[in-house]
Amino acid sequence: MQDDKDDAALYLVEEGLADPGRVAMFGWSYGGYAALVAASRTPQIYQCVIAGAAVADQIRQLNEYANDDFFRGGIKFQQETYRRGAVNPIDEVEKVNVPILLIHGSVDQRVQSYHAKLYRNKLDRYGKDYKFVELEGADHFSNTLFYEHQIALYESIIGFLENDCFN
Repeated sequence: MQDDKDDAALYLVEEGLADPGRVAMFGWSYGGYAALVAASRTPQIYQCVIAGAAVADQIRQLNEYANDDFFRGGIKFQQETYRRGAVNPIDEVEKVNVPILLIHGSVDQRVQSYHAKLYRNKLDRYGKDYKFVELEGADHFSNTLFYEHQIALYESIIGFLENDCFN
């Protein structure tokens, strides 16, 4: 699926609909995970990535589900197969080659905020370029973001694109 996203971006460039020097990836939830994966790919086609509410550690997320009564049968098989076979962003931090804007809600119940903390710690360890915005009191889904969360979210994205990505 990551190749499909890259192919779509490259198609837009080929068609003259996007400037190859001004391509960014933004995603929330699964899209945030995809943005973290994109940050460490080569060759790199993005100038930066913005990852909101992203799973940074697939194995820890899988372990979160293990204690859930819903996590059995076909769901368990599907999640274990997907997460164990997926690129794990926390293991790819050393390869990150573009600036990252991480955004996470402080009370995210679906993807707990420790994902952002663990990822930031590793970014620091490897001296990678990133910004972090915590949305205080925000949960996972965009429809749960209050007005002040939305203002902080969009202002941080605009500022990041202007000052850290396309400057």
